[in-house]
Amino acid sequence: MSMDKTLARFEELDAGRILGDLSAKEISEWQTLATEMEDVHSIELEILATELELNHVQPCDLSSSLLSKLTDTIPAFSNNNAKKPTTQIISILPWLGWAAAACLLVFFNLPTGDGIQNVSAELTQAKTELSDKEKTITDLESARQELAKLNEKLSSELSTESGKIDALNTQIAKLTEKLPLIQKFESLIQDESDTQILEFASASDPYAGLSGEVIWNDEKQEGYMSLENLAVNDPTKNQYQLWIVDPERDELPVDGGVFDITQKDGKSIIPIRNALAINKPVAFVITLEQSGGVVKSKQEVVVALAKS
Repeated sequence: MSMDKTLARFEELDAGRILGDLSAKEISEWQTLATEMEDVHSIELEILATELELNHVQPCDLSSSLLSKLTDTIPAFSNNNAKKPTTQIISILPWLGWAAAACLLVFFNLPTGDGIQNVSAELTQAKTELSDKEKTITDLESARQELAKLNEKLSSELSTESGKIDALNTQIAKLTEKLPLIQKFESLIQDESDTQILEFASASDPYAGLSGEVIWNDEKQEGYMSLENLAVNDPTKNQYQLWIVDPERDELPVDGGVFDITQKDGKSIIPIRNALAINKPVAFVITLEQSGGVVKSKQEVVVALAKS
């Protein structure tokens, strides 16, 4: 490369160095060329850069004599540097450098001394506040999880209690349905002069635990059965049927109606639905028949018997 091209390249890199936009590779190239061009290159760009910095920075606390010297000297170097020896030009660079640096320090308002301590204190306070906020967030998340667990527990308990309430309502509905029958049953018993009362007894081993009674009033043609511990039946497969034995009417038992037992525990009050008028019944028989009952029982399954 010719000297002119080398000098042109060096001045191009030197300008980039002053502006601060050289890459690492270009800085290495500048350092190599600076060694080669030590006695050749002009420092005009450095002087102009320093003047540019001083003209554009904000005022700083430099002594009036130093500021005056900088203001008088730099333009002179800018205009006349070609006439002065290189050694004389370079001699002013050390104090130009720290003077420009001092102004730039003020220009960028970098904190020093107490300012640094204040910034450090503010940073410490900010870290403390951040830590407190992080703890608050953690506590809130923990509280949210606890509330979710409590809500799940309450929902489960509410569902359980709701089921219990439904069961109680069903029981109350059944009792309400039975109430008129119970009242009629009790009213018929109180009329002792005209009401016949007979005790039921099991008629076969599968129904050994059965107990109850049957009441009948000829004048009113009304009667009821009160049964306990009679097995629950499936109405789609079979039903219980009552038969009334009245010798004065017919040698065949009179159909007293079919009925179902829907609950295992408790007392069931069942009205008698005689198809014909009854005068002097001597026995009441319960059998297990097909769904809907039969006209004449074969008495294959005799459940209970009450007789005078």
